[in-house]
Formats: sequence, C-alpha cells, structure tokens
Amino acid sequence: MSIIIDSIVDDLVINSKFITGKTNYEFGITKLYTLIDKLPIQRNLQNSSFYSRLRMDLLDGCVMPPITLALIKEKEELPGELKSAEQFVNDNIGSAFILDGIQRINALYKTFKEPTLDKSLDLARPLFVNIIICKSMDNLLYRMITLNNGQKPMSANHQIEILLGNIYKFKDLDIEIQTEKEKGKTGKYKHAFLKSNIIKAYLAFLTNSTAIDNKKIIDSKMDELIAMKIIDSKIMDEGLEFSSVIELINRFASNEYLKKWFDNTNNIIGFSVGSKKSFNTLNDISPEVFQESIRVFEESFKALNLSTIKLSKERRNLSKFFIANFDKLRDLSELEILDELNEKIL
Repeated sequence: MSIIIDSIVDDLVINSKFITGKTNYEFGITKLYTLIDKLPIQRNLQNSSFYSRLRMDLLDGCVMPPITLALIKEKEELPGELKSAEQFVNDNIGSAFILDGIQRINALYKTFKEPTLDKSLDLARPLFVNIIICKSMDNLLYRMITLNNGQKPMSANHQIEILLGNIYKFKDLDIEIQTEKEKGKTGKYKHAFLKSNIIKAYLAFLTNSTAIDNKKIIDSKMDELIAMKIIDSKIMDEGLEFSSVIELINRFASNEYLKKWFDNTNNIIGFSVGSKKSFNTLNDISPEVFQESIRVFEESFKALNLSTIKLSKERRNLSKFFIANFDKLRDLSELEILDELNEKIL
C-alpha cells in the first residue's frame, strides 16, 4: 500500500504545496509509526490510557482525523501534478515529519499490537493524510507554529530543535554542532558551535528580535510570545533563509578571532537578526575585513560603563545594531562608533 493523492493546491503563504490523500491503517502502522521513532525529541507520547477511548473507537471502525505530514524539497521545483506529487511523497516518506497526529498514530499502533476484547483491527480501513511539500525550512517552521499555536504546543525551542536535528544538514555545510552534554563529556571541539546557541540564533532570526528569552517571564508565556513574533515576522516575504546566514557565520568563523566572537551567545543572536538587513554586503567581504570591523566595534563597546547597563541585553542589541547598519558603520573610527552606540543606548 502507498499514499494515494487526491488533490494538490498551492499554499501561497508559505510557498508550498498542500496535498490531500489517503492510505490505510497498515501503511500507518508500518510506515508512519516509524517517523515517531525517527524524532525522539518530539513531544512525549501520552500514557496509553489517555487514548484508550480512541483505541476502542478504532476497533469499532471510526474514522480518524487526517494526519498532517511535511516533506522538504529544496533544490528542485515543487511537484505541481498529482502523479509527480504522489511519486515524490511515496519515494520520500521515510524523510517526512509528522506535524500533527503523533498521538493518533501511536494509538493506532498500540491498537494493532494490543487488541481489546478479542477484536482485531481492520488494516484496510482508510487513513487520511494532509501533506505539505515545502522548499523552505523556515517556512515549514512557520507552519508548524501556526498548526500548534492555540493548543498545548511544543515550545518554539523544541520545534526548532527538531528542524536543526533532522532537516538542516550541518555536515553538508561543513558545520560542526555540539550539544552541552557532548561538551561536558569531551570538552568543546575547537571549531564546533554549541547547539543551544544555534537554536537561539535561529529563534532570533525567525522572530526578528533579540528578546527571545527572559527569565522574568514564565516559560509558557514566553513560548506564546515567540510564536506570536514568528507569525507576525512576515519571514516568507524576506527571501533570506537561515541556512544562508549560518553558512556566512561558518565562513567568518574560519577566522579564529571571529570564531571566539561568535561563540558568545549574545553576539551570534545579534548577528543573526542584524544580518537580515546587511546580508549582501557581509557576504561580499572576507573574514579578515570583517574581523577588523568587529575589532573596532569591540574596542568601542569596552568604553561603555558596564555598571550602568545590562551587559547581555546591550551586547545583543548593539551587535544587532552594528551588523544591521554595517554599510554605514564599517569604516568609522572607534570614537565615531562609540558615539553611535551611545546614541543607541540613551
């Protein structure tokens, strides 16, 4: 059994294809259930008793709401015909993500493995699916946020971690990512970026804001604020992908001085937001040229009276300001940049 496509339409908001189709319970158990195991960091599965009612209904012949899947097709045109879309979906189902319906697929699998009252599951029953084929990883995250917002969602951090671990191919970009746990065991790799810093940089990029974490706001409300900022950011209209920003960071980080600069969480956050306004200019210069500009910025920053400012907040905001206005500030002297920073923090 495979997925049979019934319709395909353009999602003009996220520049993707939205597909409806169906398969059967057997396909859901043998193919879609494995996608849960592929993403161990997704939200925890509910206790089996939580879905006991659904399991009974499945045995009695209910129709489940559609499962929503997503696939990324970056380098080629998105399929526009039913036949080509159907072939792409079935050929690449192992790379799909379950955006909505993990709990239902788990309940289906448990029903198959543990029949109740001697009833057996009819594996030929239809299982309906919605599929998003998207060229952009950032736009896919936007859709994940909008699908989950208003429920009890995974946090934005959590959803970004899914994308970072399973869509962004950092090895292909020659980028080494290290978790805090790995760092604790082996020490920090010389050229590695901490995964937590990349997640924060991505959050800042998507929300167009450096205010992505605040211990004065409870986590659940902070997640709601981040989701709102992502939805309001109009990232689909900007044309710049985070993969391009991280490639630029990686190129600059071949310079040892700049690597240390990017290892500061606040710097990489500020850069990720600010570069949205100056990416083309930054992309045209060498690491050595950028190092000299950052060196002057740092000398200016040292002149700030740290006892009168919140260091982490101002480092984020001022690095964002400097990078966003790089064309204007890149050739200024230390005192001239200090004057600009002074105006910014007054």
